[in-house]
Amino acid sequence: MATKGRKKSRNRARVAGGHPAGRQGRQTTGPAVWVRRIVAVGGNLVGVGALLVGAAAVVWLLTYTAGGGRISAVFPDDIGGTETIMFPTLMAGLSMIGFFLGQYAVRGRWEVTGGRASSGGSFAVLLRPISVRLHALFLGFALTAWVLVMVVPVVLDASGALDIAEGSSAAIQFWFTVTVYGVITGLLAGMIALSLLKKLTYNDRLAQNESLITPGSHSQLWWRKFSHIWRAEVGIAGAAGAALGLSPLGVHLQSPAYGIGALGIGSALMAIAVALALNSWRSGLPVERVESYT
Repeated sequence: MATKGRKKSRNRARVAGGHPAGRQGRQTTGPAVWVRRIVAVGGNLVGVGALLVGAAAVVWLLTYTAGGGRISAVFPDDIGGTETIMFPTLMAGLSMIGFFLGQYAVRGRWEVTGGRASSGGSFAVLLRPISVRLHALFLGFALTAWVLVMVVPVVLDASGALDIAEGSSAAIQFWFTVTVYGVITGLLAGMIALSLLKKLTYNDRLAQNESLITPGSHSQLWWRKFSHIWRAEVGIAGAAGAALGLSPLGVHLQSPAYGIGALGIGSALMAIAVALALNSWRSGLPVERVESYT
């Protein structure tokens, strides 16, 4: 039954977007192919380069301020240090744009759907999914980054290993950096974790329950907008990851209420995100398909 269901899911992908994502039916020569290759190589190089620059900047910020250094001593125009601390977020944004273009050029097949705002978007992409192992590896990277920028500083602070004068500019900048990138890495970990859950469960649940879906019904259209187009459950998981990522700060602040509150909010949001992800098959559309709203 599961095999039959997966065949039906692939058929539905053909109806929704022509052919499944992959190399079948693609041109192998011509200007369009070269443009795709240039975008793929350029986008991924920009993505990797910007990510490495951003990561290196965060490492420098933490080690420099942990040693009592003030950012204004290196960048005199940045008196408060905010601009320098936010620089890695700009690199993260540039990295996301690069990977978006590069990966969609490598793994995606773009098409115009002719949809309307009431029922669907006007553009769709059929993606060739990455493997579960690679997906899990990305989750491991995100969790490791969170441990390094949040857990390690809190543990060092609790053990008295950090030698920063309390209330100094260096201390304020250090903990601001920890907070900002604890949120970002926690958010990424939450989103990647929920995306992995969908990858592991979506197709089987769709195959088992597709007879319950009525195309064009209020329920199907709602799930199409909420989950298939907006991927809203992944966004909720990101908010959950951000809250969970902040929870260790309760130790630094000597505030159990802060830590328990962040942990509770994050857990509740993640439970909601998981429940939504396990029901996202109600859109009736392949999880490998990405659709715009405009």
